[in-house]
Amino acid sequence: MKDKEGETRRERNEAFEVESPEADVPDAGAFLWDWFWEIRAGQASGFNGANPVSNSELLAWLQITGNILRREEVAIIRAMDTRYVAEIDKEAEAIRERETTK
Repeated sequence: MKDKEGETRRERNEAFEVESPEADVPDAGAFLWDWFWEIRAGQASGFNGANPVSNSELLAWLQITGNILRREEVAIIRAMDTRYVAEIDKEAEAIRERETTK
């Protein structure tokens, strides 16, 4: 997510020499990681940031791709999405705070 200057958190961290850790994805879950980002790529953002992936959007992705998800995998992708939306919300709040203190 970019702020008004077009800077992402990762770019801001680099400017202040703060490390941005890479995700450590186990090999067994790499396909879920990739699929999660495919699903998120088709998800529109709302006025206040990221929207959670809806059941209909997940179903559409499954139908379009032909992929099959087990219940447990759906739960994992939902948990990833919940965390993603929460982190985007936190980042949006941090951007708002930076912009109001300038």
